[in-house]
Amino acid sequence: MSSRIGAPRPPEMTSIDPREERVIYRERFQSAEFDFRGKIVFARYDCCEFVKCTLLIDIATQQLAFTTCVFKDCNIDQLRSDEKRGLYAVNNVFDRPIDERRADFEKRLAQVLAARKEAGQQ
Repeated sequence: MSSRIGAPRPPEMTSIDPREERVIYRERFQSAEFDFRGKIVFARYDCCEFVKCTLLIDIATQQLAFTTCVFKDCNIDQLRSDEKRGLYAVNNVFDRPIDERRADFEKRLAQVLAARKEAGQQ
């Protein structure tokens, strides 16, 4: 068997670097619980939407990626990448909880109405 100098070599495989991973693409999850604690997951979530979901991730979670996902009213407000553990979080959006957004809207609406009322009296 001959070997060419300068030819690209295939990446080395390790016990936590499989040849395949599950790719979940454009799925919508509602009120689901994802318990990744202590697991080597080998999954990638691309362009998915999580609504009112619970995601459990701990220091032992490995090989998990979230790319361009939307998290609405979930138990998390950020995800951090950690290359040593194979955790990747890229271009994700975290919406504030619905109750918090509603309270903020009502506060701003009250301010606008008060300003209009005051302007009408002058």
